[in-house]
Amino acid sequence: MRRPPLSLLLLTLVGAILSGWMVLDGLYIRMFGQFMHHQPLFNLWVRIQGALGSASNLGVLRMEPQDFAWPLLAIGISWSGALGALWLRLSWGYRLATVICLLSLLNLNLGTVLAFLALVCLRAPPTRRWLEVVEEPNVA
Repeated sequence: MRRPPLSLLLLTLVGAILSGWMVLDGLYIRMFGQFMHHQPLFNLWVRIQGALGSASNLGVLRMEPQDFAWPLLAIGISWSGALGALWLRLSWGYRLATVICLLSLLNLNLGTVLAFLALVCLRAPPTRRWLEVVEEPNVA
């Protein structure tokens, strides 16, 4: 078995950190109704709501911290599936990991930096070559 490239190992580390962070934040929101830390995305929504005014037809834009809990949990848990699929070299793993990386970019704090780093590692040529090679099992 060939040794995995450093970019895949770094992707796994960054993905695990992002996954844990997003799941922990989602669970915290579900239990306590607020973010564990300052959340710029939520503040951005609050500013957009304030700029547009309190018109009755804009009620769909009203967002609470609870509205972010399930997406954070779903994306965080999906990281585990994407990383597992990459290590197993499944054909859909690369596409899923790309989508999960792009969705993680919306986590505007340190999550954006980590998600961008994960996307760079995913698109790195050594990672792509390692994912394309299918090794034959040893038949004794």
